[in-house]
Amino acid sequence: MLAAAVAALTVSGLLAPTVRAAPAAPEPSRPPHAQRLIVGYKSASPKARSDQAVKDALRRKTDGTALSFERRLATGAVLLRLREQTTAASLSAVTEELKGDPDVSYAEPDSVLQAAADPDDPAYRLQWDLWDGTAGMNVPPAWNRATGRGVTVAVIDTGYVTHTDLDSQIVDGYDFIADASNARDGDGRDSNYHDPGTWSAPGQCAPDSPGGPSVWHGTHVAGTVAAQTDNGIGVASTAHDAHVQPVRVLGACGGVKSDTAEAIIWAAGGSVPGVPDNETPAEVINLSLGEKAPCSATYQRAIDSAVGHGTTVVVAAGNANENAAAYAPANCDHVITVAAGDRNGHRARYSNWGRTVDITAPGGSGNGTVQDDILSTYNSGRTDPDRESYAWLKGTSMAAPHVSALAALLLQLRPSLTPAQVQRVITGTARPIAGCGQNCGAGLADAGAAVRALSARTRHG
Repeated sequence: MLAAAVAALTVSGLLAPTVRAAPAAPEPSRPPHAQRLIVGYKSASPKARSDQAVKDALRRKTDGTALSFERRLATGAVLLRLREQTTAASLSAVTEELKGDPDVSYAEPDSVLQAAADPDDPAYRLQWDLWDGTAGMNVPPAWNRATGRGVTVAVIDTGYVTHTDLDSQIVDGYDFIADASNARDGDGRDSNYHDPGTWSAPGQCAPDSPGGPSVWHGTHVAGTVAAQTDNGIGVASTAHDAHVQPVRVLGACGGVKSDTAEAIIWAAGGSVPGVPDNETPAEVINLSLGEKAPCSATYQRAIDSAVGHGTTVVVAAGNANENAAAYAPANCDHVITVAAGDRNGHRARYSNWGRTVDITAPGGSGNGTVQDDILSTYNSGRTDPDRESYAWLKGTSMAAPHVSALAALLLQLRPSLTPAQVQRVITGTARPIAGCGQNCGAGLADAGAAVRALSARTRHG
């Protein structure tokens, strides 16, 4: 759900001098100096084939160097370990000594690798929600193992307005808004999932409604999931190799339960009368929407259908600073309900809370400083689509797609995970949130920890 105002920037103005950059991501700590050497032996030497010959040669050394045999590599070289801690200089000296052995073809330190450089997207340093160790979701460590490749996330929202930083990740969705006047595209349901704008005139939605400009909500949510990363423009995202499937249910005056329920069923691969079947069913559904109401049979049956197809359903908790148990579909069974965290790693003051919440994710602070909110893809048009842009928004709407994207990372690693298993991995690896207790679910989602834990389980069966 979207809370309060939008601060939008054109692509060319994204890093203008008037934009205050967020603090730089902390530099990773340097690893301890490598204590191992890789040594290749000439083919004529017995050491090229015999591990025992290498061990015997090491025992015969009389210069005091404490080298031990560790293993032979698939390349044919051997891995030797220095038994004692050593400096870079002494390691270099040992390496050079080994190179002087007539049996040695090459010798080199077993160097320690780190992940490649940070993404080159210009706004990455503004995206504290990805990298900040206190308030962010600790996403960069996860990218070594998963980026969402092969997973589709359905964003059931306002649809999608074309954006260079996201286009390659989009797969065909559907427009489920049956009311042509609310759809604002001149017709009812059809295959055109693009967002024509959600602006409304005063009195259009209710006798006393004030009207308002378009909010390109679905595009912002989609960018948080899967904006292209390391492409030299714009923003980065959590699951940047995942696909996004835009499904329209929110128009000028919001959306209705019947459209939303059928959109959920369709997105997961179920059949909806009068609508062509979904050729690319989603493994994850993001619902950054809701109402103050009990979970109805309509919502629950749609969610049960999706979960029955193996689709994980992620829902925003709501922005009223109330118990999420009063808001649907956040209060439905078998969903992952997401509260919003602020720039300090606490529950955001607007976020709903309570035992209904399963997990918290970055959603923005709502403190009046836009750079403390969530930056993602957007559009500059106040009514119809205009220039593509980027904007900071805040709300549990922004928190939910972080978790949807994390689910995509996990499902890339293990496609057979059930929705319940996805939830258990996410909640079981969360970081505690001080002072929130059970009101924030398991705590703050941690992508690096979740992916690492699942990878370990995969290796060990």
